Amino acid sequence: MACNVGDDLDSPEPGQFVHLDVLAGLALRRPFSVAGVPVTGVLELLIELRGEGTRALSALPVGTTVSILGPLGRGFTMPPSNAPAVIVAGGAGVAGVRLLAQRLAQRPEPLTMLVGARSRDHLLHNLLPEATEDGRLRQEIATDDGSAGLAGTVCDLLARELGRVPDEAVVYCCGPRAMTDAAGALALERDLHCEVSLEEVMACGTGACRGCVVETRDGYRTVCSDGPVFDARALVLDGVACA
Repeated sequence: MACNVGDDLDSPEPGQFVHLDVLAGLALRRPFSVAGVPVTGVLELLIELRGEGTRALSALPVGTTVSILGPLGRGFTMPPSNAPAVIVAGGAGVAGVRLLAQRLAQRPEPLTMLVGARSRDHLLHNLLPEATEDGRLRQEIATDDGSAGLAGTVCDLLARELGRVPDEAVVYCCGPRAMTDAAGALALERDLHCEVSLEEVMACGTGACRGCVVETRDGYRTVCSDGPVFDARALVLDGVACA
């Protein structure tokens, strides 16, 4: 979905999100990661049909005006020069890292994109930059049912990838919380810098209602304003299983 916002919003950074008022009858806005900025004044959003709000949004006619707040939240930081990057995306988590992948693909350093999903039909790797013949940009996929790529999880791909990346590599993750916890734990085992974008229900989007708190090693923080991107070292990671 493309939204024409003109000059009303600042240019978003990778990992930030916007808050949409999708339907007059719904009390709460809906948060969506900024999945792309094809031209100035236009935002690309990836909409997964999950409930009343997203279905109402998908049914709006082209040209409908909706209220939007953003860009909101803390985004990803770019890696140091000469540091390769690894992106880990599970399911619709591709939306949260797509703009980041586009920016990283413009660097001369290697970029590896690891994408997982339940099955071939749920894969969204085609929305990320294509692999290059010289190997600078690489894509690998995994599916739970083995219908495409590796039969397993995206964390299985990450465990294999971390066995060959240098110590200065940076890992970026977005997806279901069990997946990002497992991916973060794997990266920290290698003592790599890892940033995790968390998926939470956000009521206000500004930190006022504190309805999206997450436990960190420095107390509870709001995902919408202190995140959605966190340093993996700051989070209290729950186990190592990848789902």
